Amino acid sequence: MKKRLASIVKAPIGLLSRPGGVISKKISQATGSVSFLESLRNVDIRKKLIFTIGILVVYRILNAVPLPGIDVRLFIEVFRDSPLTNIFTLVTGGRLDNPSLVSIGLGAYINASIVIQLLQTVIPKFEELSKEGERGRKTLNQYTRILAVPLSAIQGFVIYTILSNVGTTVPELAGLVDGITPFQVVTMIVSLTAGSILLMWLGELISERGIGNGISILITVSILSSLPGLIARDFSFMAQDLQLLAGGNFNVLLNENFLIVYAVIIGLILLVLGVVYINEAVRKITIQYARRFRGDGMQGSYLPLKINQAGVIPVIFASALLTFPQIISQFLLSSADSESFLFKLGAGINDSFLGADLSTQTTEERLSYFAAYALLIIGFTFFYTFVTYKPSETADNLKKSGGFIPGLRPGKATQKFITHVLVRLTVVGSIFLAVISLIPSIVILSPQGANLTIIGAVGGTSILIIVGVILDTIRQMKSLTVSISYDQYK
Repeated sequence: MKKRLASIVKAPIGLLSRPGGVISKKISQATGSVSFLESLRNVDIRKKLIFTIGILVVYRILNAVPLPGIDVRLFIEVFRDSPLTNIFTLVTGGRLDNPSLVSIGLGAYINASIVIQLLQTVIPKFEELSKEGERGRKTLNQYTRILAVPLSAIQGFVIYTILSNVGTTVPELAGLVDGITPFQVVTMIVSLTAGSILLMWLGELISERGIGNGISILITVSILSSLPGLIARDFSFMAQDLQLLAGGNFNVLLNENFLIVYAVIIGLILLVLGVVYINEAVRKITIQYARRFRGDGMQGSYLPLKINQAGVIPVIFASALLTFPQIISQFLLSSADSESFLFKLGAGINDSFLGADLSTQTTEERLSYFAAYALLIIGFTFFYTFVTYKPSETADNLKKSGGFIPGLRPGKATQKFITHVLVRLTVVGSIFLAVISLIPSIVILSPQGANLTIIGAVGGTSILIIVGVILDTIRQMKSLTVSISYDQYK
C-alpha cells in the first residue's frame, strides 16, 4: 500500500522530468547546443569579454614601455634574427626583439608551474595539497608565484649578460649598454622581473574575472601581434606583382611568387583542420553505474580520453631542452674570456647540431636534429600524459562511485584497460605533435621557404596554441551560457 501511495505521489514529478516532460524540455533548451552568437547576447558574458579585452589593451601598452638604459636600435639588431626570439614568443609570450618591460614574458611562471606540477609526483606534501580541492590549489598557486620571482630575475640577468658582452662576437653591436651604471643594471633586472610578475597577475585576472585561460590568451595575443610585421617582411617581394595586378595584368596570378602564397594558405588551412580534428578527438569509454537506476535500467555514462591529452606542453619541453644549449653557448661566448675553457666549450656547443643554425648544417646533422626533436616530443608526451592523468586513480574513483566498464571487473582490470587505451591514443597524439612541430623546420630548408620567416616564427606549434586557446575560450563561453540559462529553471 505504501509503495502504491509513493508511486502516486511521484507520478506528476515523473511526468514533468521524464524525456518529453516540461522540465526536461526546459533543461534541454538550456543545455542544448549553444552558438557563439547566443553566448554574446548574454550580459554577464559580454562583461567578461569587455574585461578580458581591457586587460589585453593594458598588456599591449606595457609592451610599448621601454627598458631603462638600453639603446633600442642596437637591442633590436641583437635579437631580431636570434633563435631565442622565436622560442620566447612561442613559450613565454615575450618578444626579445622588442626591449620592453615585458620582454621575457611569462617564461618564469610557466617553468615554475611545470616544476610545481612535477613535484606533486615526488613530494608527498605537494601530492596531498593537490587532492585537497580549492584550498590545496590556492596553496600550490602561491608556491608557483613565489618560485616565479627568482626565475624571472635569473632570466633578466642572463639577458643583461648577453647584451653587455655582445660586442665581443658582433663588433658592430658594441656599446649596447655602454655607460650604464650599476644602479641602472639593477633597475633593468628588477624591471624585467616586475614585468613578468605583472603579466602573471594580469593572466590570473583574466582567468578569474574574464573569459578563458589568461596565461594562454596572453601568449596567443603575443604570437598574433607578430604576424603583421612578419607578413610585411616575407611578402615584400610581391610589391611589384601587386602593382601589375592592380593595373589589370592577371597573368601574375600564376607566377612563382603567387604560387608560394597559394601553398602557404593551403598549408595553413590543412594545418588548422588537422589541429582542430586531433584536438577535439575523444575516445569514449562506456561507464555504467550500478547504484543509479532509471525506468529502463542502469544509468550509463562515458569516460572521455583525448588523443592529445598533453596538449602543447611536450613541444614546449622539447623546444626548451633543444634551445637551452643555444642559450648556454651564447652566455659562455659573451661572458667568458676567448682563451678560457668555458669560451671553447660555448664554441663547441654552438658548432654542434644542437646549437648551430639548421641552414648551415649537413644533411646528417639535420636528420640527427629532427630525430632528436621528434623523440623528445614523443617521450615528453608519454611522460606528461601519465603524470597528469593516472589510470589507477581513475579506476579507484570509478570503483568508489559504483561505476564500472561493461565486461571488466572494477580495480586492476579496469586500470589495465584504461592504460592500454591511453597508450594507444598517446602514440597517435605524440606522432601528430612531432609532425606538426617538424613541418616549419622542413619547409624552411626548401628553396621556396628559406626566406619565409613567418614559417619559423609562427609554425605548427603556434597554430596548435592559437587553435587550442580559441576553441577553449569558445567552449568556456558556451558553458557559461548553459550554466546561466540552467539557473533560470531551478
